[in-house]
Amino acid sequence: MLLNEKQQRILEIIDAGNTTGESIATAIGSSMQMIRYYLDTLSEDGYLKVAKVYDNATREFQVVRAYLTDKGKASIVKITPAIIELPVEPADDIQQIIQALDRIQPIVEKLPSDRAEVACVYLEDLQNEMKVAYRRKPQRIKAYFLALVGTALPVVQHTGQADLFIENIRLLSTQLDIAVRLPENVS
Repeated sequence: MLLNEKQQRILEIIDAGNTTGESIATAIGSSMQMIRYYLDTLSEDGYLKVAKVYDNATREFQVVRAYLTDKGKASIVKITPAIIELPVEPADDIQQIIQALDRIQPIVEKLPSDRAEVACVYLEDLQNEMKVAYRRKPQRIKAYFLALVGTALPVVQHTGQADLFIENIRLLSTQLDIAVRLPENVS
């Protein structure tokens, strides 16, 4: 997996000794919800291990400690050799998916800020997943897509661009073969 700037920064922060969820969130200047999302993704990809405990008061898992794996340490030190990739033209269906994701990006960015922050992360991760062939993992694509739809759909209907959003989500649903329930008439 190619790390984005925020993921790379989180690994550097953990390497510098900030190992609790709150210290990582404070150091990066992000919400705990976003940090948990990034830590889960980085853990899933093998860059770090995360120890969590369930907090009954907040009804959420709290990050007690995050630490880098060898793969995580190697990504910071930049031990991996540079790989030169020749540009490969994506297949037509992949190109349609990428274009549909690009069309909904401005809509997602204009959602209310609490939803936009989360939805933009899901969208960015989905875009990254689709653009690099060796990274395409069906379970992650489905998770990112459903999370994006679940986050954006309840509020996009009040933006005036719901028809365009839903049209592109329908196209994506068909192309990705992921069933979603969408409203028939938005206007």
